Amino acid sequence: MASPFCEPRPDRPPRRVVVLGSPGSGKTSFCHLLASTTGLPLYHLDDFYWSPGWSRPTEEEWNRRVHALCALPRWIADGNYAATAEPRVHAADLVVLFDRHPLLCAAALARRCLRLRRAARAAPRWAPRPAGRGRRRSAATGRPEYVPRLLREAGDPPVLSLTALLRKALLFRRRDMVVIHAALHHANTPVHRCRTRRQAAALLTALARPGQRPPSPPGANRLAGPPTPRATATPLPEARFPNHLPPGGPTPPVPVRPCTCPAAAPVTPLWRNT
Repeated sequence: MASPFCEPRPDRPPRRVVVLGSPGSGKTSFCHLLASTTGLPLYHLDDFYWSPGWSRPTEEEWNRRVHALCALPRWIADGNYAATAEPRVHAADLVVLFDRHPLLCAAALARRCLRLRRAARAAPRWAPRPAGRGRRRSAATGRPEYVPRLLREAGDPPVLSLTALLRKALLFRRRDMVVIHAALHHANTPVHRCRTRRQAAALLTALARPGQRPPSPPGANRLAGPPTPRATATPLPEARFPNHLPPGGPTPPVPVRPCTCPAAAPVTPLWRNT
């Protein structure tokens, strides 16, 4: 079977990008920088999946939400959820697969969870604060840490189970990666594999819009540039999930909203090449 991995075509800028990888691999930080350099709207799958109290949608409702996202004309989809990777991969123009060593992912994940828990104790309700006051920032990008939208708004604990996350990171190649590889082999979508942060930085440089300063050229120890302005293109019409009918009656359709978390704030891009 031929390998699905290849370089993205520079003559066709991607309009739909799927970013996959183990928890702790740096894919969410990469997505925020990619959204800044390309102007594509960013959608976190965790925002669609988790509801207040860490409640999950039904399988039918989750599939509807994923297909509603895939129907949009432009997006960056951040998140694994390997069982629904195939429709996203088929709809995408480019797949970015983060394949870092499981131990590196587990270590980064543990550090991030500890930062989130310390920040939650300092501000239990996750209320917006001025930058630099009580808000933990990512060591890779200098941006505030990402927390799923509904959990952040409800003030729920930012980490449900550190043990479960570490187990997922350590077993990612043996479990989720198998399902993801099967989905990639069934599609003709170009795939760019990033094993290091330097490779991720080089990909950001390759995908940057003309005239847009990329966050990081490869080879630098630390990359910093001027603050990247948010995209000012005409907003896309708001897509909505199909109605889900619970036992109590119909509920209004849920809008498919792009990322609005504090981590998306326009700050100086910063990326470590390690």
